[in-house]
Amino acid sequence: MIKRNSITLICLSILILISLSSFFLSYWQLDRIPYGFHVDEMSGSISVGCLITQGVDANNASHPLFSNMNYGTPKPPTFIYPAIAWGRAVGYSVASLRALTVTVHLLGVIGLLFLARSFLGWPYAILTVTVASLSPWTWSISRVAFESLFSASFLIWGIYFFLRSNKTWNIVTAALFFVAAMYTYPPFRLQIPLMLISLMIYTHYKNPRTLHSWIIFTFALIIPSIPLINRILSGEIQSRFNAISIFSKEYLSSIHSSGHLIDILGIFLNNYLLHFKWNFLFLTGDPSYVHSTRHFGILSWLDIAALLMALIWCFMLLINKNRNNNPILEQNILLIFLITNILIGVIPAALTNSELPNSLRITGSWPFMCLFSGYFLWQACERWGRFQWAATCALSILFAVTYFNVYFKIYPQESKGMFAYWTLEQANQLKTDEDWLKFVLLYRHQDYNARYFLMQYHGVSCTESKKIWEGMRDLSIKHGIY
Repeated sequence: MIKRNSITLICLSILILISLSSFFLSYWQLDRIPYGFHVDEMSGSISVGCLITQGVDANNASHPLFSNMNYGTPKPPTFIYPAIAWGRAVGYSVASLRALTVTVHLLGVIGLLFLARSFLGWPYAILTVTVASLSPWTWSISRVAFESLFSASFLIWGIYFFLRSNKTWNIVTAALFFVAAMYTYPPFRLQIPLMLISLMIYTHYKNPRTLHSWIIFTFALIIPSIPLINRILSGEIQSRFNAISIFSKEYLSSIHSSGHLIDILGIFLNNYLLHFKWNFLFLTGDPSYVHSTRHFGILSWLDIAALLMALIWCFMLLINKNRNNNPILEQNILLIFLITNILIGVIPAALTNSELPNSLRITGSWPFMCLFSGYFLWQACERWGRFQWAATCALSILFAVTYFNVYFKIYPQESKGMFAYWTLEQANQLKTDEDWLKFVLLYRHQDYNARYFLMQYHGVSCTESKKIWEGMRDLSIKHGIY
């Protein structure tokens, strides 16, 4: 008979292989899945390409801190400048930048491995990484060239270095990762300060920090944040949030709200609870095909299994059965820290008024959910033996096969409308300069669509693409068709 330790090692090896397979598949067919390019991907590519080739962004600003798009959220330096280094090596097409997003996301998953291992050891860490590598919450969006997921990776590594030791190098490194997360994606500008309060409480109970460490950390956090704070206060990078905020006068007027505190709290609570609806969590996920396959909730079957186990132990706790051996009490401080931050991560999304529920805006909750799920899977495997290890492996394999089959076979066709596939197909058919002029005229209201294909497919420079598009716009206005 195979010993229990042998079963555990075999299952851990299988889980590692599943995670590595997921890592490999993350890079597969990035040029075709998702099929077509999203406008935010194209705008990022243009900004990076312009800075690489001519030292200016798409609006001719020389090496800006934030690259303004004239719509949406400006591209942050934590995306632009790593992307420039990446682009110099492997190109700055959308497919190339998708590979960058995958790489940064996988570095975050590796960060979860080390963070989980520092909490409770390697078996827990491997289970956590398996959950993270198969998470529908982030798997789809990690293959889209958005900078948003960078923040989750920065958050993970920030917590890892902060908890690693009291040494100055670790404390300063942690602070810089937290600052990078706040620069990168607006929801983290609220989440990080709230998370730090919970982190202070957690370390007070588990591994207290010295006053000297806190002083160093505070300075390391505040000083590099000053340019960001200045731009927030000036409103330079707040236009997107102002437009989608629940405090927006236009929004409040559209729903016939007076804007009183009670009204705002009601809107916030409703938005918050939308992210805990059954369909969103377990069945169809995010309503947008950009963020989801729409065939799974944001939680995987492994997350669901972990939640069921947590409910079992909660029930056992309520009926006073085996209280001294209950995993909820065994690591209650860690679990409070994780649950608190899962809940904190939803707050920024609840302050917005569009595209809700939104899995991307709550990605700050994702690392803590992976650690939570990994914990209960690990506790079940440790307590229930080789049967539970085998069941966890089987569930992981079954979910991976099912999810990837949907993603690579069904999702490309169902999602292509969100990625302007027709623009890609039109650009692939163009041959002459006259064809390209007609193409630009067709997209005279969408400069990033036109400029991306002019630069990537027609070999036009950054400034020349801007002149062509603006010239075509002027010509259209002259003829009364703009």
